[in-house]
Amino acid sequence: MDRPFQEVLLPISKLKAEVYTYYLRGEKKAIEAIMLSSAEYEKDNDGKIRLKSLNASYRSEMEDKSVLFAVKSLKDEAGNEIPVKIESLDGLPDDDFKILKDSLPTPKKK
Repeated sequence: MDRPFQEVLLPISKLKAEVYTYYLRGEKKAIEAIMLSSAEYEKDNDGKIRLKSLNASYRSEMEDKSVLFAVKSLKDEAGNEIPVKIESLDGLPDDDFKILKDSLPTPKKK
């Protein structure tokens, strides 16, 4: 299935990113699972489930996974394809990464 995408120019690195306009259901589930698996729960004396701890690194893991799922391709000024992987994303200037993050699909408001 082909998904619609938008082209996003990253002004500092001069890369062009093709970003899907929505996530597939399985992608959303995988992103949400990162947060759920980072939490540890326990039952209190009343039998209620309470959050015991939360690994704070889940936010950056969710962010990385969200970008990896949403970015269809990255190309340099000459049109050469750049692999869409963590190392490529981590090598982006922070301002470019923020632009890329802002272009990710967002949930529709009800």
